[in-house]
Amino acid sequence: MNGRRLARRTLTAALLLAAFWHSAACGGASGESDEAYDAGSAAVLARRWAAFSGNQQGRVVFARPPGMFRLDLHSGIEKQIPGVEVAGAPGRRLRGQSPRPSWAPDGKRFAYRFNARVYVCDLEGRKRPVINPRMDCSDETRWSWHRFRGSDWLAGPSLQGDVILVSISDPAVVRTAHAGGDVKKHCEITGSGRFVVYDDGARIRVAPFGGKGGGMAISSGQSCRPCASPDDRAAWLPSPHDRYRIYSASSGGFLGDLLAPPGEDMYRLNWSNRPDFAVHADGAGAAPRMHARRVSSGAHLFIGNGWDPDLWVGPPDAAR
Repeated sequence: MNGRRLARRTLTAALLLAAFWHSAACGGASGESDEAYDAGSAAVLARRWAAFSGNQQGRVVFARPPGMFRLDLHSGIEKQIPGVEVAGAPGRRLRGQSPRPSWAPDGKRFAYRFNARVYVCDLEGRKRPVINPRMDCSDETRWSWHRFRGSDWLAGPSLQGDVILVSISDPAVVRTAHAGGDVKKHCEITGSGRFVVYDDGARIRVAPFGGKGGGMAISSGQSCRPCASPDDRAAWLPSPHDRYRIYSASSGGFLGDLLAPPGEDMYRLNWSNRPDFAVHADGAGAAPRMHARRVSSGAHLFIGNGWDPDLWVGPPDAAR
């Protein structure tokens, strides 16, 4: 009998420990399973996000083709953005058509790509294209919202292989952020505006803003889909897609890995406007699973199913 009681106690302790680590992986939230949220409870997601974020506001813009959606994490409520059409579907070729949305710094507008054009849009679906003949708006490209010297710009690749900024208020105005001529579709600028991270077709590189020529290589082997943080970090996706590798944009030093949630991969990581928050989706299947992340701890929070999420995080009254 003593042996049986000891075995039961050992099993109970193991189960409690497993529950603790599951809760920690979800940011210390209330412990409801993913299935509980899948069942459609906005309250569950709101509680889990509050624990995960420290009661901050949170918004996610994401695609579920042919529509675009916003998810207010602090309420758990999802809404389709009216009048916005997007593309994308499972498979490498069709997945490249996905819209790659990017929030404005205030979380009230976003940019996205559709049918070889880039648009800026508000939460009510009012949109307009941003057009300049130098812009590469082909499949796979992402144009990210960047604030430079108090003005709003879209940052992305030019048809000449440079990184450029296109003014949102006057798209005829263009600044060159990197004049290397070696950019292959994927590029971003760190939130400070000091560094550019980009894919040259073989390596991921970082370069000072406004520089010329090839930047400093931070990757080796197969690498792709770079992203930039608000605080001068750069990350890229190796093969297999089980982590993002994070580096200092200034020194090129390796800082650590952000691992995929257990049993999943990471298709694209998008850093939020806050240095410790990011978001990504599982790259496999017709209904990718989206996760918010705490970069410092690696904690992950399942937030629903969709494509290409981008996360905005603000103080308690910023999103009202």
